[in-house]
Amino acid sequence: MERIDAIRKRQLKFALGIGIPYFAFVISIFLVVYMASQSITDVAIMGFPLHYWLVAVAVYPITWALFIWYVGKANRMEDEIEADMGGK
Repeated sequence: MERIDAIRKRQLKFALGIGIPYFAFVISIFLVVYMASQSITDVAIMGFPLHYWLVAVAVYPITWALFIWYVGKANRMEDEIEADMGGK
């Protein structure tokens, strides 16, 4: 039982260590766009305002890359847990 609690704590620490900074990043992008809307909308990249790039284009590749990395790491953690539990 003690080993299971340690595993749960490790998984929770990993999930919160990824989730909290990610959500803070996303919220900060929206806040920057909201608070500096005039200066950001004045800038255009390839015909689109900068806030389109920040809110729509930049967030999704970061989200997918983080998601792929997180799932791979979580799967390796699960395999490690199974190996530890199977050996006992």
